[in-house]
Amino acid sequence: MKQLLILLLLSISIYGYSQKRVLKGTVTGETGEHLPGVTVLVEGTTIGVITNIDGKYEISVPAKKNILIYSFIGFISERVDITGKDVSDVKLKAQVTSLDEVVVVGYNTQKRVNLTGSVASIGGKELAAKTVISTSMALQGTAAGVTVTQSSGKPGGDNGTINIRGIGTLGNASPLILIDGSEGDLNAVNSNDIENISVLKDAASAAIYGSRAANGVVLITTKRAQKGKTKVDYHGYTGWQRFTGLPEYVGGYDYMVADNQALVNAGKTAIWSQAYIDAYKTKSGLYSYDYPDVNYQKLLYTGSGLQQYHNVNISGGTDKLSSMLSLAYMDQEGEVAGFNYKRYTVRINNDYKVSDKLQFKFDLNGRYAPTHEPYGGESNIIGAVERLPSLLGVYLPDGTYSTNFMNYPNAAAYKDAGRNLTDVYSISGRIAMNTQPIKGMDIELAYMPNFNYTYTNNLVIPVALYNPTSTTPALMNPSLSTLNENYSMNRTHNLHGLVTYKKSIGDHNLSILGGYEQISYRTNYFSAYRENFPFINYPVMNNGSVINMSNGGTASEWALRSYFGRFNYDFKNKYLIEANARYDGSSRFSDGHKYGFFPSFSAGWRISEESFMKPIAWISNLKLRGSWGQLGNQNIGTYPFASVVNLGQNYTFNNTAVNGAALTAMANSDITWETSTTSNVGVDFGIMNKLTGTFEYYIRNTDNILLQLPVPSTIGLTAPYQNAGKVQNKGWDFSLNYNNQDHEFKYSIGVSLSDVKNKVTDLKGSGPYIGSYTITREGDPIGALYMYKSDGLFQSQAEITSHATQIGTLAPGDIRYVDINKDGKIDANDRVVVGSNIPRYSYGFNFDAKYKGFDFNIFIQGVGKRQTYYDGYNGWAFWNFCNIQKYQLDAWTPTNTTAKMPRLIDGSSGNNFTPSDYWVHNAAYWRIKNLQIGYTIPTKLSKMVKLEKIRVYVSGNNIYTYDHLPKGWDPEQPMGNTNSYPISATYVFGIDLTF
Repeated sequence: MKQLLILLLLSISIYGYSQKRVLKGTVTGETGEHLPGVTVLVEGTTIGVITNIDGKYEISVPAKKNILIYSFIGFISERVDITGKDVSDVKLKAQVTSLDEVVVVGYNTQKRVNLTGSVASIGGKELAAKTVISTSMALQGTAAGVTVTQSSGKPGGDNGTINIRGIGTLGNASPLILIDGSEGDLNAVNSNDIENISVLKDAASAAIYGSRAANGVVLITTKRAQKGKTKVDYHGYTGWQRFTGLPEYVGGYDYMVADNQALVNAGKTAIWSQAYIDAYKTKSGLYSYDYPDVNYQKLLYTGSGLQQYHNVNISGGTDKLSSMLSLAYMDQEGEVAGFNYKRYTVRINNDYKVSDKLQFKFDLNGRYAPTHEPYGGESNIIGAVERLPSLLGVYLPDGTYSTNFMNYPNAAAYKDAGRNLTDVYSISGRIAMNTQPIKGMDIELAYMPNFNYTYTNNLVIPVALYNPTSTTPALMNPSLSTLNENYSMNRTHNLHGLVTYKKSIGDHNLSILGGYEQISYRTNYFSAYRENFPFINYPVMNNGSVINMSNGGTASEWALRSYFGRFNYDFKNKYLIEANARYDGSSRFSDGHKYGFFPSFSAGWRISEESFMKPIAWISNLKLRGSWGQLGNQNIGTYPFASVVNLGQNYTFNNTAVNGAALTAMANSDITWETSTTSNVGVDFGIMNKLTGTFEYYIRNTDNILLQLPVPSTIGLTAPYQNAGKVQNKGWDFSLNYNNQDHEFKYSIGVSLSDVKNKVTDLKGSGPYIGSYTITREGDPIGALYMYKSDGLFQSQAEITSHATQIGTLAPGDIRYVDINKDGKIDANDRVVVGSNIPRYSYGFNFDAKYKGFDFNIFIQGVGKRQTYYDGYNGWAFWNFCNIQKYQLDAWTPTNTTAKMPRLIDGSSGNNFTPSDYWVHNAAYWRIKNLQIGYTIPTKLSKMVKLEKIRVYVSGNNIYTYDHLPKGWDPEQPMGNTNSYPISATYVFGIDLTF
């Protein structure tokens, strides 16, 4: 028996050995060099070999094992299918560490390890993975110190507002957006065309853009072709949108019961009889005129929300010519019927190499973006949902549009009442020549034109509303047919020349850049209006009445001429120095004030390169850096320094209209640039080339902010602008990234966190500037929330009697305010700052993982501190006969004294309708901004259908939000009594193909 067992084992061993095969190959690097010492391992076993000095190997592979793993320090591991192969030659790619990463900076690139300024870099793959319509939203949460706020989900209007390190001016605080060197709209760029985005956050990195960079700079670099065979990529997805949340409004029955109480509380007579309320339970409906019950959300939010996106990218080239062509189409339907946005884009990037010393770039990109909205746009539709109670009927039993007892507009009829059309056409290009006359020198000449044309067509069509007792329209709403057409054309011409010279002398490395740039801009605008169209299906101007017709047009232009330079020096990549300067001249300022000088200086010390750090091998990078610089802001209007006579000030003489002109505003010839001065210190660190991080602290002071200081009203002209205001932003940015690509399960984790404190430091004795619920004054943030401070609700008449005098007639259940100045009365002097809508503690978390063919990504974004305020239709129940939300039913009554809401009052003014912190909400939140799961089909299967790669995925944006707001409100929506289109969540299925 023992002998039989041995014989059986021997036979199995011999059989197993006979199933092995020997495979040979060579491992090389990207440039073809042989790599010795590469580990070649049979997946799922301990069988492995190491390549010899020539990069060659030979390995015995057991039966049914068809995967080899090639790994080598400093290179990206490769997993190779060897099915049917006897020879497997592999080329490994070098693993680029964060230190080796090349970062785009002003007019050039630098290795991250040599940066001394504050620059955040986001890769194109990271942006494209987010499947967002507006590219600006792909930036949200990706870089510390960069805040992106989305205030609307409207198709074509769901882009985000970008602020870099807070708000530094009382005017436009948007950063400068440059696309391949030319100013443009980030949302106009197809996200799959982007190679990289760099955000220049401090003055040291942005000063080379001088007077346009006070609010930071965002540099977009688009993809270019690589030499090699033609490659075709297709990216596409389709999906749908759903609102992140909607407020819950009461039905007709609950409305009447609560409104009767609100009317009585307001000292009025209840208007809803109990008999009517009882009958309403059984007779109400959408098509009932006498007992209407209209859910306006279901009525008006009937759009499909479908969206689709398709992009084809074709690239390839030879040693002489390489070209990239990108074609993209996007279609976004709204969840509100009648809203639609389409975008067609084309981009062609060409690189032509004449010789080793002469190259050309020829780029062209175009966009056509039509937007369609129903009559009145979002203000009509969203406003109706938020304002109109369900008791206002919209249909008669026969389906025709009905009047209502309040004679309010019929919101259901808006879809037939006209439309708003906007068509945007843009085309831009670049013609650039680069030459290298001597070693280390590069000269570039470039011309970048940009043309934008916008056409709007707003048509209003009267709609008949009926009473149930007549076939004749009771009224027309809208009452008048009108057509308003507008045309605008913007043209920008940008010409620049750059000279760059790099030289290394031993351990000393120098780089010098000098340049000249000239930008000219012109805009023309024309509008025309007519009304009373006899043939409404033929909406052209000549079909309208000549009575009350009007037209108008304007034009303006400005120009900028600049000289700039940069100097970089490092010693042994250890001690780093950089200086930037720009000398800008703008036509927006008067003689003697046209030119401004904007310098910056920065330095860095790579401590990790010092000899005393060498024993600490686990610290792969440690760098200290600091910077100081000044930036300008020329976005102050076109020519506010000049006394301008305004045309179009027409007059009537002898009952005849005549053209006129008038001086309407004072001018100030001494105004000059707003200037932002930034100091920044930072530390960069790396551990084992896997964990990297950055911490920075900065102070940004903006001086000479333009304000209209008061002038005597007897002058009869509006006040001139003066350089008077000062604003300070103090803050810090922190980012941490961990990257592990050593095993089959590859993953990376990224965390970013930043904070900024905003404060107005000087208004030159003017102000405070007080709005309905905001204030801008010295010592507080810009636009701080300014209102009464509440102290709960009055519980009895005795409390009211013993308290300071308040606003209007009071009763138990009304809001009690704090008498700040202790003078026994509540008035405007008791208002205080109760918060700010400027975000604090913005953060992002990203986790990316890959295992075999699967990939997973989750991105979470949020804000740790922020206040928002709702009033009017959004915040106050029954205000101005408006709707009421379900949570507002928890109102104070003698039997519900612990209610969250004050007593219900049907009105439009009074104590409870006064701006106070009772209506201020905590707008801090965190949101799963993006979640994506994908699978790449094995190469052997994709090649069976003649494809290099097939990847399918599902993705969602804005899929979950945690916040502290009343149900249905989104923390990013605007404050106050807004009619903004709700923000949407998106769910898509996509596919990526490479041919």
